[in-house]
Amino acid sequence: MFNIYEIVRGLRGAVQIAKFDRSANQYFENTSDAFWSSFQAAIIALPAYAALQLLAFYNSPSDIDTGRIVLIEISTYVIGWVFFPLIMVSLTEFLGRFDKYFQFIVAWNWAIVLQLCLYLLTVLLAISGNVPNNLIPLLSLFVITAILIYQGFIVILILDVSAQTASIIVLIDFVFALFLSYLARGLEAG
Repeated sequence: MFNIYEIVRGLRGAVQIAKFDRSANQYFENTSDAFWSSFQAAIIALPAYAALQLLAFYNSPSDIDTGRIVLIEISTYVIGWVFFPLIMVSLTEFLGRFDKYFQFIVAWNWAIVLQLCLYLLTVLLAISGNVPNNLIPLLSLFVITAILIYQGFIVILILDVSAQTASIIVLIDFVFALFLSYLARGLEAG
């Protein structure tokens, strides 16, 4: 099921992108096989996502049925992994960059693993008590900004588009993630 070579290659490429290495695209093949293989990242990132959801649930317990919450969170997770690649089919076609679609999604998927781990680390640091409460919003803002810049670099590097176009693509993903989170919270509340 897991292809260790692809996992190591994908994660190494994601780390190289985080270093703003312009040669990092070499870690991501532009094939349909690499595209499908990159969804292994969803399984690898699942524990970090689950930990984030458990921490959120623990910090704001409710009397809502746990089974319902699990079903909603699993659905949200799957939709999050599927929606953006679907949107990017049309968007890369519109931009005249569909020839780089597979490579872009491969890089994007592996980058999500690092992003979720960084966000989980930030949350753990915030709840550990090692960061003064008045600095937690600043820390969160810094991490979110870093992730958005990281995503923008992926778009620029792989799709070879302007910073403005990259910002729009990152904004689409960000707004959808916020919407999905808001929808999930609404469904969980009943």
